[in-house]
Amino acid sequence: MDSTLQIEESAAVGERAEGVWLTVPEVMFFESISRRECYNRMRPGDSHFLVSKNRSGSGAKPGKLIYALSMSFKAQERWRAHALASTARPKDAAGAVTESAQLGLLPRAEIDNELAALALPASMRDVVTRRYRVVDLCLNHNWKAENYPSKRAYLRALAKANEISVRQIYRWVETYKDTGKLISLANELPGPEPYTGNKLDDDMRAHLQGCWTLEKLNVRQCYASLKHYLEGKQESPGCRTSYLYKIPSYRTVARFIESLDSLEQAAREGPEALKAACGYIDRTYRDLASLERVETDEWKYDVLAYSAARPTEVKRFWLLTFYDERSTYPLCWKLVEGDRFDKRHGIKEEDEIDLLVCLLREFGVPGALVSDRGRFRTGTFGGGKREGQFSKADGILDRLNIAHEMPREKNPQGNRLERFHRFLADQCRTLSEHGWIGSSDEERKMTHGDAQAELHSRWAAGDENVPRTPLLSVEALRLITDEWMEKWRDHASEGTDMKGLSPRAVFIHNTPEGGFKKLDDERIAWETAEQFDEVTIRTGGIVQLRDGKRYSHPALILIQSERRTVRRVRWDHSQISVLPAAKGEAIIIAPRRERVGTNDPENLARAMELKTKLRKLAGKMVEPRELNMESFLPESAAKPLPEASPLSYAPKDIACEEIEVADFS
Repeated sequence: MDSTLQIEESAAVGERAEGVWLTVPEVMFFESISRRECYNRMRPGDSHFLVSKNRSGSGAKPGKLIYALSMSFKAQERWRAHALASTARPKDAAGAVTESAQLGLLPRAEIDNELAALALPASMRDVVTRRYRVVDLCLNHNWKAENYPSKRAYLRALAKANEISVRQIYRWVETYKDTGKLISLANELPGPEPYTGNKLDDDMRAHLQGCWTLEKLNVRQCYASLKHYLEGKQESPGCRTSYLYKIPSYRTVARFIESLDSLEQAAREGPEALKAACGYIDRTYRDLASLERVETDEWKYDVLAYSAARPTEVKRFWLLTFYDERSTYPLCWKLVEGDRFDKRHGIKEEDEIDLLVCLLREFGVPGALVSDRGRFRTGTFGGGKREGQFSKADGILDRLNIAHEMPREKNPQGNRLERFHRFLADQCRTLSEHGWIGSSDEERKMTHGDAQAELHSRWAAGDENVPRTPLLSVEALRLITDEWMEKWRDHASEGTDMKGLSPRAVFIHNTPEGGFKKLDDERIAWETAEQFDEVTIRTGGIVQLRDGKRYSHPALILIQSERRTVRRVRWDHSQISVLPAAKGEAIIIAPRRERVGTNDPENLARAMELKTKLRKLAGKMVEPRELNMESFLPESAAKPLPEASPLSYAPKDIACEEIEVADFS
């Protein structure tokens, strides 16, 4: 490398005094390019143009000299590092100065001696040297020669190359100008600074809290652990940081542990002591009345069953239940089909509404309905604006003034309803001969449920070797579930605030004064009816709902093309109620319009028969010769009718299908 970087003795000394000019081999080394590339960059117009000139002077060899500041920034860095590493050379006989003197940098020997006298660690010595190089480039660099528009633009390029800010360069320059010493570029003062013993950073505090609270160490063990932890940071490979992570005194650690509050001290003793320190009160249900909070959840049977309507389909059914939170008393339940491909388990909205109607009829209106994110949370139920999900609060729960809440337990396994589900799972074990498959995949492998399902398939296909199916039908499973519910209602419970009483006894004992709020069937039907918002009244006063059914009334002609809210009872689609747009207006009851089409042969046959009778009746009335008007008078009802001619009209024969009349149509 020395032969490559050797500056030829024949270079013009006067030219080097005006500026730093490098030979082609030197530029090749600093730029890491070939000779051909170096000469290509000397051409005007190149993006990496190198300012060059011919050698001049007596005895000079022919060739090119390249201006050092026209090299790239990284090449200049390597050139200045080489100049900094080289020893200081005095002026020669002709008065030419060396490169290091022109740069304004201290000789390498002086920098090393000054840093050695400061007793700085190796990592800090490298930091000081790098900062001093940046300060020298800021003070002595010819930024105009590199075509920078301003020194500010050059400083931004210098800051970007060193991954620092321009403000940081200004601070280093001002600090170095004020003192003129390299130590001013260090972060902290050198030498062993005495530790005051009253400071612990967040990292040290967190480590001591973990040792004291979680590991339950004593004070001396906590101090030894912290000391070992900080020493590991100080001796980290590749970077010694002992000046950043100072080890505190033993007394400082002891004072910090003594200053911990009562909660930290209680956490060291265990969860019971922490509960006592926090004033923790166990969950109680004594403040609740019966039917004040009604919870709902679904549970999947551990038994395979089939439906009588579709005996070939064998599946697991779901049990949707309402139960009183105060007494864990099952209020009402419904066995529904499930679908494994449906995220909501295939439980339809109609099933939830039917269960709610059953609750309102048998018990009354609850104060609050508690469910998770899966049940009773659609726009049909409402229950108030929850999490911005619904813009309007006009659902069934809103009309009934029932609040909708989430379970109080964040952990579902801690819910008392899970104990009820475990009871149902235990009861399913008694049906081992009727399709029990266990409560998990491991239990299912040890049961005979799948083999019994195969026997059922053979029975459903008409196999004579299988006289009866081992599985239960939905109807039989529903009867067995009713027995389980009664058993749970009357069992002695040891749950929270149950005092060994049965759920039935606790439910009756906590009935509110005056009983439950009851609704009649008409009110329940009206509040749980289907509601259609913004329905357009069509021409002719016709209302067509989403299911295609049409309704009409003469009063609707007056408000055609307007939008109204429509309600329809869920189990009676013969009429609808068109709600008024403002107070004081009446509700319009519109009956259903029957449509007769070719897809309904019975209605079509009745309509055609009626049409034929009307046509016969019309033909009979067109050509009457003799018409006895006395037969239509009220006082003639008791008189015998005169004998009529074959072509006369007789009212008593209108409803007789045996009469033979000519069709004049």
